Amino acid sequence: MGRAVLLVLAGAVLTSLLAGPAPAVAAAPASSPAELGVVKERLDALAERHGAPPAVSAWWVDLADRAVVLALNTAPRDSRSAAYVQQAREVDASVRVVEGVAAPTPRADPPVYDLVGGDAVRVNGTRCSLAFTATTASGAPRLITAGHCTNRGGDVTGANNAPVGPVRSSVFDRTGDWGVVDVGPGWRATPSVAAEGSTTRSITGTATAPVGATVCRSGSTTGWRCGKVTAVDVTANYAAGPVQGLVLTDACSEGGDSGGPFVSGSSALGLLSGGTGDCTTAGGTSLYQPIDEVLASERLTLSVAR
Repeated sequence: MGRAVLLVLAGAVLTSLLAGPAPAVAAAPASSPAELGVVKERLDALAERHGAPPAVSAWWVDLADRAVVLALNTAPRDSRSAAYVQQAREVDASVRVVEGVAAPTPRADPPVYDLVGGDAVRVNGTRCSLAFTATTASGAPRLITAGHCTNRGGDVTGANNAPVGPVRSSVFDRTGDWGVVDVGPGWRATPSVAAEGSTTRSITGTATAPVGATVCRSGSTTGWRCGKVTAVDVTANYAAGPVQGLVLTDACSEGGDSGGPFVSGSSALGLLSGGTGDCTTAGGTSLYQPIDEVLASERLTLSVAR
């Protein structure tokens, strides 16, 4: 009997050796809230170590399905994305990959800047000034400045160098001197002009000023300056050719003020076209393009305070 038992045992050992090691039993996937939370933390750590590729939108614990979801979007897939997804699958059997989940984006509003008459605008590197803002029949915002500033077209930037929009139309010939610019996102068209000191003046409508009337203008070079109308229906003979229908004043101006607003009280009068002299020596003059002609020709409605 003893010998038989030994033979049986020896046979069992030999059979076990020939068969190799017993197959490993797969670990059960995490299923409790605490276990799933640990798996999610491991995915967080994976992202911190390697950086989640753009194809991955998000990951979270799905308690109802007892899974940790790794959500993918439609971003182009590459070998890095494939390797990352495989690494995530290997973290735990509870990780479930789903497709078609859009990538999130931050929801902070972009900065919005005000367009104020007298502020600087730049066109093709040339600094001029904004006169007024207006809207089209469909409500699209526009800004108005001098046509000799916009006559080459191009894109316009604001005082902060942020893009405003492209030149929509430009006139600089015998009929007048004005330019109209599209106003894109990030800008708010206001019915205001920069006035004395750091104040602003609200615009409520338009007007015409007779000879002798007091008028004021605002510009990005010399700021707020006032004077009187000395002549109307003036034709200015610029080097580029004559421009008709301007108003002459003894308010001074300098380079860079072009396009800035002329006002009387809360009424818009026009926009600076040109002048003589400067603001450091007495005797400087300014010519402005009447605003009503601009609005009528371009079919615009002036932005006014309500």
